[in-house]
Amino acid sequence: MIGFILSFCLVAFIQVSATDNSECSCPPLKFSCGNCVCIPQSLVCDGQPDCENGNDEQGCGVQRISSHCPADHFTCWNQQCIRLDWVCDNDNDCGDDSDELMCPPKNCTEDEFQCNNGNCVLAKWRCDGDDDCRDGSDERCVHECSPSQFKCEDDGTCVDKSWVCDKEVDCHDASDEASCGLEDLYCGPHEFTCVQAHRCIPLRKHCDKNNDCNDWEDEIGCDFLQSETRCRDGEFKCDHGLCINSDWVCDGQIDCEDSSDEKNCTYKECRNDEFRCKIGYCIDGTLRCNGQIDCSDNSDEINCGVTSCGVGQFHCISGECIGNNKVCNSEKDCNDGSDEVNCRWAANCNVNNGGCDQLCQQTAHGAKCSCRRGYQLLADGHECVDFNECDLQNVCSQICVNTPGSFRCDCKGGYILKPDGRGCKVQVTTGEKAYLIFANRVDIRRVMPDMSEYDSILQGLENAIALDFHHEKGYVYWSDVTLDKIKRAYLNGSGIKEVVAYGLESPGGVAVDWIHNILFWTDSGTSRIEVSNLDGDHRKVLLWENLEKPRAIAVHPGEGFIFWTDWGSTPKIERSSMDGQSRLVIANTSLFWPNGLTLDYAAEKLYWADAKHHVIECSNYDGTQRRTVINQGLPHPFALTLFEDELYWTDWHTKSINKANKFTGNDVETVRNRLHFPMDIHIFHHERQPEAVNRCNDDRGGCSHLCLPSTVSYKCACPTGLHLKKDKKTCVRNIESFMLFTTRSDVRRITLGTPDQSDVVIPLSNTVSTMSVDFDDTTDTIYWTDSGTNAISAAKWDGRQERVVVGSSVGSPAGLAVDWATRKLYWTDSEMGRIEVSNLDGSMRGVLIWSGLQKPRDIVVDPISGYMFWTDWDKPSRIERAGMNGQGQTTLISKNLTHPNGLTIDYKGTPRLYWIDTGTLSLESCNLDGKDKKIVFTLSDPRPFGFTIFEDSMYWADWLTKKIIRSDKDGNNQITLQSNMVNVMDLTVFHRKRPDISTMCQENNGQCSHLCLPAPLPWGHTCACPTGILLNNDLRTCNLEMNNFLIFAQRTDIRKISLDVDYFADVALPIQSLKNAIAISVDRVEGKVYWTDTVLDKIQRSSLNGTNIENVISNGLDTPDGMVVDEIGRKIYWTDTGLNRIEVSNLDGSMRRVLIWEKLDKPRAITLFYEEGYLFWTDWGKEPKIERSELDGNNRRMIVSDNIIWPNGLTIDKQTSRILWADARTEKIESVDLNGGNRKVIVQKVAHPYNLAISGKLVYWTDWQKTAVYSAKKDGSTPSQHVEILPKLAGIMDIHAVHMNEKVNLRLDRCRRRNGGCSHLCLPNRRGVTCSCPSGLQLQSDRLTCETMPEEYILFASRESIRRISLDLPDMTDVYLPLPDLHNIIAIDYDYNHSKLYYSDVQLDVIRRADLNGTNAETIIDLRLNTTDGVAVDWIGDNLYWTDTGTDVIEVARLSGQYRRILIKQDLDQPRAIAVYPQKGYLYWTDWGYRPRIERSYMDGTNRKIIINSNLGFPNGLSIDYMSDRIYWVDAKLDKIETSTLDGNYRVTLIQNVPHPFGLTVFGDYVYWTDWQSQQIERADKSSGHRRETIKQLFVGLMDIEIVSPFKQTGINDCTDNNGGCTHLCLARPDGRSCLCPDYNTDNITCISILNNEDHPTNSGKDKSNSAGCTSIDQTKGLCTMSPSHESPSLDGAYIALSCVIVFVILGLVLIIFLWKRQKRRQHYMEDFSTLTFTNPNYQRTSTETINSERPLREWRIFRFNKRADRVSVVSSNCTSIEKLSHSETDALYPASSDTDGASCFPDTPLNKNIFKPKNSSQNNSKKQRKVPYKPVEKSSDRKVS
Repeated sequence: MIGFILSFCLVAFIQVSATDNSECSCPPLKFSCGNCVCIPQSLVCDGQPDCENGNDEQGCGVQRISSHCPADHFTCWNQQCIRLDWVCDNDNDCGDDSDELMCPPKNCTEDEFQCNNGNCVLAKWRCDGDDDCRDGSDERCVHECSPSQFKCEDDGTCVDKSWVCDKEVDCHDASDEASCGLEDLYCGPHEFTCVQAHRCIPLRKHCDKNNDCNDWEDEIGCDFLQSETRCRDGEFKCDHGLCINSDWVCDGQIDCEDSSDEKNCTYKECRNDEFRCKIGYCIDGTLRCNGQIDCSDNSDEINCGVTSCGVGQFHCISGECIGNNKVCNSEKDCNDGSDEVNCRWAANCNVNNGGCDQLCQQTAHGAKCSCRRGYQLLADGHECVDFNECDLQNVCSQICVNTPGSFRCDCKGGYILKPDGRGCKVQVTTGEKAYLIFANRVDIRRVMPDMSEYDSILQGLENAIALDFHHEKGYVYWSDVTLDKIKRAYLNGSGIKEVVAYGLESPGGVAVDWIHNILFWTDSGTSRIEVSNLDGDHRKVLLWENLEKPRAIAVHPGEGFIFWTDWGSTPKIERSSMDGQSRLVIANTSLFWPNGLTLDYAAEKLYWADAKHHVIECSNYDGTQRRTVINQGLPHPFALTLFEDELYWTDWHTKSINKANKFTGNDVETVRNRLHFPMDIHIFHHERQPEAVNRCNDDRGGCSHLCLPSTVSYKCACPTGLHLKKDKKTCVRNIESFMLFTTRSDVRRITLGTPDQSDVVIPLSNTVSTMSVDFDDTTDTIYWTDSGTNAISAAKWDGRQERVVVGSSVGSPAGLAVDWATRKLYWTDSEMGRIEVSNLDGSMRGVLIWSGLQKPRDIVVDPISGYMFWTDWDKPSRIERAGMNGQGQTTLISKNLTHPNGLTIDYKGTPRLYWIDTGTLSLESCNLDGKDKKIVFTLSDPRPFGFTIFEDSMYWADWLTKKIIRSDKDGNNQITLQSNMVNVMDLTVFHRKRPDISTMCQENNGQCSHLCLPAPLPWGHTCACPTGILLNNDLRTCNLEMNNFLIFAQRTDIRKISLDVDYFADVALPIQSLKNAIAISVDRVEGKVYWTDTVLDKIQRSSLNGTNIENVISNGLDTPDGMVVDEIGRKIYWTDTGLNRIEVSNLDGSMRRVLIWEKLDKPRAITLFYEEGYLFWTDWGKEPKIERSELDGNNRRMIVSDNIIWPNGLTIDKQTSRILWADARTEKIESVDLNGGNRKVIVQKVAHPYNLAISGKLVYWTDWQKTAVYSAKKDGSTPSQHVEILPKLAGIMDIHAVHMNEKVNLRLDRCRRRNGGCSHLCLPNRRGVTCSCPSGLQLQSDRLTCETMPEEYILFASRESIRRISLDLPDMTDVYLPLPDLHNIIAIDYDYNHSKLYYSDVQLDVIRRADLNGTNAETIIDLRLNTTDGVAVDWIGDNLYWTDTGTDVIEVARLSGQYRRILIKQDLDQPRAIAVYPQKGYLYWTDWGYRPRIERSYMDGTNRKIIINSNLGFPNGLSIDYMSDRIYWVDAKLDKIETSTLDGNYRVTLIQNVPHPFGLTVFGDYVYWTDWQSQQIERADKSSGHRRETIKQLFVGLMDIEIVSPFKQTGINDCTDNNGGCTHLCLARPDGRSCLCPDYNTDNITCISILNNEDHPTNSGKDKSNSAGCTSIDQTKGLCTMSPSHESPSLDGAYIALSCVIVFVILGLVLIIFLWKRQKRRQHYMEDFSTLTFTNPNYQRTSTETINSERPLREWRIFRFNKRADRVSVVSSNCTSIEKLSHSETDALYPASSDTDGASCFPDTPLNKNIFKPKNSSQNNSKKQRKVPYKPVEKSSDRKVS
């Protein structure tokens, strides 16, 4: 009863929460339906319920508009009303014959089903999802859901199980969310609350244009839409960025989602000749009652009367229409009685049948003629003629055949006629079910029309809008208007591929031609309709003229047509053949916002939806017979589709999918509501893509690229820009000439000399802000600069072979020019103020001009004369010239210039230099020497930019008019080449007519060792060197490397600045693997550079040229901020800010030792002075200081502690024996002597120095804030004079000065001879040397030699590593075992006798072993493993036991992996930890399943017993104290450590308030455990729980733990000697041993199975022996095996009967106790789970556990549970591995979710925010003193969202 009450309250609370309008408020001028659905206010009280719950029509009083007929009337399909007694009277009273088409039902046959309403349908149509009876009686069925689906309670709908408890209602009755635990969500002040997703994300992710909440909640109401959306002429921009027709502003209807189109409206008075629409605005009076809708609310056509009646009807003078048979029937059927006027009566029907052709009716007035059904009376009142029912609309679903006096309906192939004789239904042959697929913006979903199944196809999408499919191939295509891409995937969600990825702006519609395998799409941004093959290749612009905003598109391959809607300034629906010809307007009147479009292929009808007109209409394919299908209850229809006789559509406002009859619009039904944002929709069924003739055949009609069908044949076509050869089938491969231009975001081309002047976006993947462009026609290569990526890139002209040519040390590349003669690339850098050159592949890069330049922009080269020309936009602007070797710089033009750009040389005639000036609006030119300057013509365009000349034409662009213009050379005959081109930056013409030039550089590179550059005569050419390298005296060869240089780290780069040359330019080393390089140092002896990377957590090195990259230290690092190379002593020293220690090792990383670990608090910079024997470092913790020690770590001393706040950099000036440091807070660089005296300020007012270096008389430093390198005098004589060496170096870190010519005196190395006599590590001190050991090893008494292994140590797993901590040493340093290929280590154990380590890897699904020192690793089990959570070594019997949570078994094998056997497999539910007691023969394990418990059995698996099964949550670690005979375990849910005797008695809670324990072991007087949340290893007294202390902390992903000691694995049993006499497995028992056989015996040895020391062996491959006390129940559960009984049959029967009675009694008692305990535990669990919710935490594929991974000094780290990798890993929260890029003390840890994909960089499951709060949030508990350092998450500033 208690459980029922709790469940009822929970469901009630969910329902209240689901209807909480506070989270679902509607914007102004919108009406809230109360269920999170908003509809326009204009639809309230309109007589038609638009809300599903009908709230919009409640309390309306008298309805303004009624679309329903009175109760005693019949509603015709055309919405007319007639009397009920006129139905089925053989008279066409409706005018569309709908009152006569359903009469009457017939008797049903044996193969038919009798509907409740009397209709008959085929029996096989029952339960097929269609309401064939029209009363639902054939669909009252029970739907069965698959195991992967959840069944909704109200209607039995099947939804995906993953949608259950996802905080989104998917069942109509919300039953999928009804039994879920409700948690409070706490979001901090720097977080954004995703209310619907119930998740917190970083506040910086709000309005970042990414779908972080997974429902776009974080992007609603952001201003970036308004700033980026551009509306065209004749359009109005809504406040939220949407563009609508300007005529819709202040028209009384809300068209903007934010209602901004109806704000501040004043409606003028209408003139006498105008008509006022009901919604407010005026139209021309002549448009009133003209049969076309001109008011969007239809009010201009209301009360107009009927102008004409249908066939077989009489038009009353009063306006209404009645059936002809009701004329002159002596009853006034017209309101004015005009049907009974002028009646002519024959005298008597008996005379000549009253003159009647067919029927004669005798009336009081005389004889009245009439006709039989199917005929109509002529005007003479006597003669009858056949009535053609097929002339009426909607008579038949597909085919109508007229017959004398009647008609016959038929269906096309694949369909069968319904029993009503009119409708058609798909034939059930293959068993294929039709289902709806629809885009939901963030996903694509699938739903059965009968709502029986509902699931997702694709998830994690950005903004999916349009949709289509290819049934035969199983593809689904969709367009994404956020990514501006078209993608496809298989229907099962696999094989996602980008089909069209470039050149799209707003792809609103896609359509698949399933016959000819081509793809069509519309783009309202580019105003085009395009086509390609199904892979997106051979893309062609099909239609571009007279298009404004094409939206929906549909294709009919059988007829060769495409149809599309255009909702531009003149809305219309058009059609053309599939080759773009025969264009026809289908409808262009009474259209406002035509959105959806679909085809009825069988009935040959076109349907469309108008979102502003709120109607669904249809017509024939040519636009005739247009009619309205639905005109009520359509707030905002978006897309529609059709199947059989039903229309389906999506609606934006109601967030729903609805359906109705396609003829009448009746039987409206909601298929699915509460959707996120339903967009396009289709029915997936083969009849929606019927078979047709392939006009192109299987060979594409012989076309080389595209075959486009027409209505009768086909036409070959080429991708845009290419043209057909004379054979009209093959496209040319190369284009001779085309316009090449950049538009900020991309590079495009327009082929010249073709009718189609459409621009083509060259498919490039890495363009951000493209600037200048040029080409090399010999290799068909284009080059461009990009100021967004700060790079120069190249690709083939069709986008192939894209690559970065120059990608480093570029400030802001602007102009670009290709020297086609010497194959060089020239460019200007406006940021760095220089001109550079390189080979076309980017090699041999050199600086040409670096002085006298401020803002160089355009550049052009003339290889003929040897000159280059460029513009400089510094004030005053100028045009300059120099030789192409950089010499002879001179100014050509400096007057009357504003912003000259588009430099071009015209070689026709006398070469002249042309340019265009944006400021003066003029096109000017001069000779190449600057003379004869003149204005060619003045431009009329307001903002010209970019210019080029080709042959006799000039081309330029204009930013304001967004055009590219062409003219003659004198400026005449201007034409627009392309419009709507935004931000054209540069343009040129790719051609193949550049003149051939012979230069001296073409022969043997001009005798130059590196660069050969053209030069003006008389030189002809000169030799040059790469950046920073000097040219030798022979003027031909260059030095091999820099001699003197600065080297610095810049996160992802290591760069050098030469001190040998007159300019400062940085050169990047070609190291590709850098993520966050911080510290850097150089070894001049071997010519190597060393660096630390705090994202990779490595110390690496390479040669000074960037080659030969090696890992030096690859594990055990946290934040190595400082490092220095001891060139003389051949060591490296480094600081680790995260671990607070200083370490040392050999240069190759060997002999690694923690040198200093005590009293350190964030050590950072480090340096040494070998000659003096000192090591120096800075510490910027709570007590900032600079310290010193000897090189062996001894004689430590503090030398600076006053007036120091944030000491960053540190260096030694050996010339003056002084220490220099930089302080980022005091903004000074200071120095002291080696003892800390004689302090002096060197430089002051430094913004944010990081590190510094000494070279000569100067000190150089890096500045974080100014992102630059500076220098000043090191003597402090000019402390305020800073010289900027190199700017724009964001993220610059460490810096060093290197002088390669200064030799290192290796004779000073005190350890050079025999390593100083040391066995391992030799460290110098001021008196000699000190012998030291690597961390974890102890120095022996001789003070020279180290032990090989510690005697007793902690062994623990940490996901991707196994480490040890020696208990013999005080530093407690963790040492990594050198094990290869570790991925997700969970369980470990060891065998001390054989010095072996055993471990499981749940990502690789293997069990491995290695030596205890980490060598000789080998795999022993690699088959049939799923999730090996626990392993245990039987060190006496040499056996290995393990649990498998994935397969729920416990197995055993020999330590070699042989003789594997499943020991226990019944009644296990997530077995976890496992332990053995070989001396006593016991096996123990924990079980995490539905009933958590700890069990025990004999080591052979028999005599199984539950020893603990109460008050358990998630029993994790398990260990046995062999000294006191007790078991210990941790509970990860109840957060405590417990112990009991071996049989489960005397249970004691040893330690409470353990945040999240995982592994546990017992040794000596202590219990040791690992903790996930506190990320530390702890221990406490095993008897009392006191003396709790932290062994080591800051370990991420701690797992199992063991203590290795020779005193732990002792004892003997019956398996000790000779394997207990067993052939295979010897398993100990308390009473002896059992010999068992493996499940799969792979050797040739006959296995003998013996249980319980019996001397009756059985030859078997499996154990068939009986053990004492084995019952039939035990045997059923797999606990033992029965042997043949020797008892009498009578006793057998008695025992069986007695056993059955006992079993039933026990089961009854167990059931009663179980129900009581479950009820009690449910209440207990509900309380606990409100704080922490998870199952098996770490590797389970269904895991939802999250952990607190906040680590001081490990910024942005989170735990990620990777379902595919089946593990929890540490990842960066922003997907780019920029962890620790910020060196703030502590950054917030944000739980977030992916976005497909999708990528995704966040955890795969929603993180539970409660885990970041203390378990007990009461005030008293939060103030309790903890015995272990623990920092609870502050929540005082949190805000709570339920």
